[in-house]
Amino acid sequence: MRSIVEEARHRVSVEDDELATVITRPADNAANCMVLMLHGGPGGQKDGPAHLYAELARQLAELGIASVRFDFRGCGESTGRYRDMTIRRQVDEMRAVREFVEERYRPSAWVLIGESFGATIGLSDLDPAYKSVVMLWPAIWLLDGTFESYLHPQHLDAAEHEGFSEMDGEQIGLEFLLELQQVVDVSTPLVGLATPALFIHGTADREVPFQQSVRAAELVGGAKKVVVIDDGDHCLERPHEREIVYRETVTWIAAHL
Repeated sequence: MRSIVEEARHRVSVEDDELATVITRPADNAANCMVLMLHGGPGGQKDGPAHLYAELARQLAELGIASVRFDFRGCGESTGRYRDMTIRRQVDEMRAVREFVEERYRPSAWVLIGESFGATIGLSDLDPAYKSVVMLWPAIWLLDGTFESYLHPQHLDAAEHEGFSEMDGEQIGLEFLLELQQVVDVSTPLVGLATPALFIHGTADREVPFQQSVRAAELVGGAKKVVVIDDGDHCLERPHEREIVYRETVTWIAAHL
C-alpha cells in the first residue's frame, strides 16, 4: 500500500524577505532523509518546470523520502525583487532553508537536486555530507552558452544606467552581471568528488549545452552516471523524457541512501 503523502507550507525568513517553502513527506514517517530541490532561473519557481519538483516530491514521499522545495527571492510566492538576485544571495537563501529544516525536522541525511541555475547554486556551496547529488541539465560553465548573451554591451550599458536590464522576461540586476564576470564556472567542487553524482541532460538543449554534463561527470571521483536523452531540449518536458527523469532520479537517490 502506498504511503499517505503530507505537505506542509512554511515562510522562511531571510533578511527582510520570506521564502515560500514546501516540505513533502510520508505522513507516517519522520524526515530521516531530506532532498533539497533547487529550481532554475532566471525566474523559475519551487514546483520546477512543468511541475518537475512537485511530482518528484510525491514519488519520493511514496518511497519514504522527504523533500523540501522553495521559491528563491523574487520568484513564485516569495517576497523580494528578482533584480537583486546574485549567486551569493541565492546561496544565502538556500542556507536559510536548510537551517530552518534542520531545526524543525532534524533530518539525519541530505540529498541535493539542482536543475539548470539551481545546480549552479548547489555547487556554489556544495556540502560534502550529501548522500548523493542529482544535476538536471546543470549550468556549470556559465559563459558556455548559458549566460554568455547577458554580458552583451547593450545589457551592461542598460544595467549601468538603470540598475538592471530586461532579459528572458526578467529584470537582471547589475550586481549579478558584474558577479558573472568573476564567477565564470562552478566546477571546482566536482573535482574528485566522492559523493555519488547523477547527471541528466538532453542533446538538443539550446540553453545549456549537454556537453557540460559529460564534462562535469569526468571530474567526479566517486560513483557517477550520465543520462543523455537524444533530441531532448532544456528541462526535458515531453512525457517520455519526464518519465526517464523521474525514474533515473528516484532510483539514484534510493540506491545511495
